[in-house]
Amino acid sequence: MMSRLQSVLTKEWIQIRRDPKLLGILLIAPVLQLLVLGSAVTTDVREVSLAVRDNDHSWHSREMVRAISSSGYLQTTMLAGPGACDAEALISGRAGLVLVIPADFSRTLLRGLPVGVQVLVDGADSSFAVQGLNYLQKALRLYSERLARGIVDDAVRLRGFSPPTITAQSRAWFNPALDSHHYMVPALMGLLLMVATMVVTSMALVKEREEGTMEQVIVTPLRPSELIAGKLLPFVVIGFVEITLALLVIVFLFDVPLKGSLLLLYACSGLFLLNTLGLGLLVSTLVKTQQQAMLVATFFIMMPFVLLSGFTFPIENMPTPIRVVAELIPLKFYLRIVRGLFLKGIGLADLWRDALALLAWGVGLLGLAVLKFRKRLD
Repeated sequence: MMSRLQSVLTKEWIQIRRDPKLLGILLIAPVLQLLVLGSAVTTDVREVSLAVRDNDHSWHSREMVRAISSSGYLQTTMLAGPGACDAEALISGRAGLVLVIPADFSRTLLRGLPVGVQVLVDGADSSFAVQGLNYLQKALRLYSERLARGIVDDAVRLRGFSPPTITAQSRAWFNPALDSHHYMVPALMGLLLMVATMVVTSMALVKEREEGTMEQVIVTPLRPSELIAGKLLPFVVIGFVEITLALLVIVFLFDVPLKGSLLLLYACSGLFLLNTLGLGLLVSTLVKTQQQAMLVATFFIMMPFVLLSGFTFPIENMPTPIRVVAELIPLKFYLRIVRGLFLKGIGLADLWRDALALLAWGVGLLGLAVLKFRKRLD
């Protein structure tokens, strides 16, 4: 058995070595994608363009605009011309928010009455709009508190009493800087690992059929399990090489610390490889051409996995039927493992459920692919 398996492995390595483009796709492309996507993928909104129309032109309105600009998140520009042009700033993209200060802003404040300002928001990008509006509301609240604090301080000096106050002292655990790169970049490793190994595996058997060598393989004394093992083991090795290269990029270039066990990360990654290789092999038994394999792997597996795994969108916010489907996606379990190991440093006592789910899905998918392939051999 070992000699037959070794023969298949030798054949596969020779084919991979003779195809430098394939080796580049498997090893170099994921690292380059990790470098590019790791720098670009972020949920942080740090610079929001804010256009201000000051209809009051008072000291108070100018001081409020100065306080908003000093927050560091809002880049303010002043609007000139008629007020009807305010919407043009949003339509043209010159501003994501427009703040309109009323003409009686200062007089209302001096009378001790509450005053409202109008905020126009570009809702085309809802995520950007919510973040920008939160920044602006916080800046306005801080300025309002500063005005109120001045009145309270005067009352304290005149009457000699101090009102009770409550302050919240917050501390962020696991990601003190609240940098979304620390959350997104480790997850990219799982995404790229799935893309590279599953797509190539899905075309492995189909390629044999298209090149006319499948019949030659079938008539050999190889058992189906030996042929499949010989097909998959080289990609297992390549997958672990990809993980190693990705870890070097994540830890040393993106400065994301690995707080958990490196051995546990490799072990769980091996379980995830069972799923990606099993899915790829299953796809290859269902299609007849490499083009079909690519389309099925991309549109029916990878896209749903990325959208429903919690990579970008929280699963908790999804409708109940979609959430039930999302709870069954193997990539979701691997992302929880990777993020837990990188950010929280948790161990097997907390990850065993996700690891067991990966093992169950991996064995099930690989077993189903083997049974399906055996039927094709008969």
